[in-house]
Amino acid sequence: MKKRLLYLYLKNGDYSEIIAFLQMYEKVDFKKIDNSVLIAAADLDFTLLQFKLLRELIMEELLLDFVGLYVPIDFDIPVEELLTGFQKLSNQVYDIAKFITEVVLSKDIALHKRLKTYYYNTIGIDNINTVVGFVKNNFNASLTAKKLFMHRNTLNYRLENFVNKSEMDIKTFSVGLAIYLLFER
Repeated sequence: MKKRLLYLYLKNGDYSEIIAFLQMYEKVDFKKIDNSVLIAAADLDFTLLQFKLLRELIMEELLLDFVGLYVPIDFDIPVEELLTGFQKLSNQVYDIAKFITEVVLSKDIALHKRLKTYYYNTIGIDNINTVVGFVKNNFNASLTAKKLFMHRNTLNYRLENFVNKSEMDIKTFSVGLAIYLLFER
């Protein structure tokens, strides 16, 4: 059965207490430590909110705090490429949109380019251009379809395709900001 990965990065790198804690926690399983990042696996229905609550539990019980990344299901950028991003972030749990925004704003050029290439390859240049157009037109589907010279149904199909492949809801401001920063900055 497919699992959702969760990345946890401790600045001091000693994961022994967190691993012991996860072994008692039923919903998340310790997988491995890869390049100073603890990788855990959870069922697909494990939510971002549950990950945030898990972080709070770890903070209360162990007095440890970490950078967490709630990884999209088919996300396949190697951990070693994400490590520079983790090192610059403040301790909290990030979804992929918030992670992208922080990476771009921190001016991590190599990771920025890697994320951009990943999404171009995963989602496709036509879908990305459509999504960027949607953001530039203030999330107005009719105006975007008109300016991009496409049928409204085509626009809706591409937006839906983006949401399904990326696990980011393009109709929210935070995702729109992340996409705009990633592809237009």
